Amino acid sequence: MRLPVLTNRTWCVALAAVAFLAIALPVAWDVSGRVEALWPVRNIMAHDVAGILTAVVPVRIQAVGTGSLRGTVHDDGGRPVPGATLLVAMPDGSVIEARTLADGTWTLTGIPVGRHPVWIGAPGFATVTMFNRADAGITGHLRAWFEPGIEVTSGMADARTSVNVVLAPETPPIPVPDTPETVMDATEATLSCERPVASTARRSDVTIPRMGVPSGEIFRYRADDNADTSHPVVRRPLLVVYPGPASQWDCASIPLASAGFEVIAYGPPYTFAIEREIRILRLLLASLGMSDRADRGAESRSVQSRPAILAGSYSAIHALRVVQDTGPGIIGAVVLMGPPVDLLDLRHRLETGDYRPPFGLERALIALGVPDREVARHARYSARLHVTATHPPTLVIHSRSDDVVPVAQGEAYLSALRDAGVDAEGMILDGGGHYLLSTGGGEAAAILSRTVSFLMAHP
Repeated sequence: MRLPVLTNRTWCVALAAVAFLAIALPVAWDVSGRVEALWPVRNIMAHDVAGILTAVVPVRIQAVGTGSLRGTVHDDGGRPVPGATLLVAMPDGSVIEARTLADGTWTLTGIPVGRHPVWIGAPGFATVTMFNRADAGITGHLRAWFEPGIEVTSGMADARTSVNVVLAPETPPIPVPDTPETVMDATEATLSCERPVASTARRSDVTIPRMGVPSGEIFRYRADDNADTSHPVVRRPLLVVYPGPASQWDCASIPLASAGFEVIAYGPPYTFAIEREIRILRLLLASLGMSDRADRGAESRSVQSRPAILAGSYSAIHALRVVQDTGPGIIGAVVLMGPPVDLLDLRHRLETGDYRPPFGLERALIALGVPDREVARHARYSARLHVTATHPPTLVIHSRSDDVVPVAQGEAYLSALRDAGVDAEGMILDGGGHYLLSTGGGEAAAILSRTVSFLMAHP
């Protein structure tokens, strides 16, 4: 059998196809890392493939030297920005961190030789990630694209390698509509719970049609109004963000409603493509205090105050982004239970084998991408990096026996809040585990009592 003879034209087409794929595939891979619907799947797939390849061909880790970076941080008016945070993350999630001095200067030391993205953040400014500074020429630009970052050489950095950063004012998030896109079902069911606290409240559905949120995912809980019209009904608006479907947490919401809160409860799904969920929470926050038509008479005699937020476990990530995106003075108080506030630390614990969270939460961490390449994404959802003096008064509740989120996370957030001058309280427990408001938690009644008293003290 004669083999087909390849003509010059065939060779040209084949070479052109190979060249096209050599460019198109890396570009498509890079673009997919910026599309929220794609990057979680992309990053998990890359992690799994890398694990298989490492198992087949073990990687030898060679010791490398270390170097440093130095520079300044100014605003767009040329003024130094003190207290800005600079991060360089390693592939395993460990970080090298520094803060700018009063004159805006900074130094990062002990960085492995190579190219590293540098994340810079400061209160009131848009964050910056420097990852594409390149040497002159085509080769340098290609290297910066395939190996993004700032070049770190062995030894101490000198003035010629100074990295000067200009921060622009932070752009406020797009405001929610004046009329929130929520629908309250006028049909209410009366529910009761015996544990952790005997209580009764009314529950109704909340839907957000334009966001595709159907009934059965978001609920509103309220206690019966006082029949004595001579005394106002005190109803404190409270957005509760649960780790899991809100319907599974009825007996946490009902005692809160019975204690005098108008509760709207939602449980975002486990995924790090969470911007849609954050917008849902902002819409719910805006809707708190609004009533359906059937209750307008009672509402006219209600005494209301600023809304508060209660969030636990993984869902604290969503809630704290809402707090950061909301102007000062709008949210009255925040209560956090077992909050993950430093995703780089969690990823480092995961890579070193010190942390094995249940329920597939480790897949959500992996979905963020390799920490050194995706330091900005990890930093965006790490609340400890975004604490300011305008943060609402906050109560952090955490258990030393928490096997999902290490207690060190809650303690670190408490320290960051207090360092910023925020009114912060801690309730660090020996028992109770992770799901502190579950009906089986021995500490649940005390936690509810502390939560109610804290929220009522910060209207």
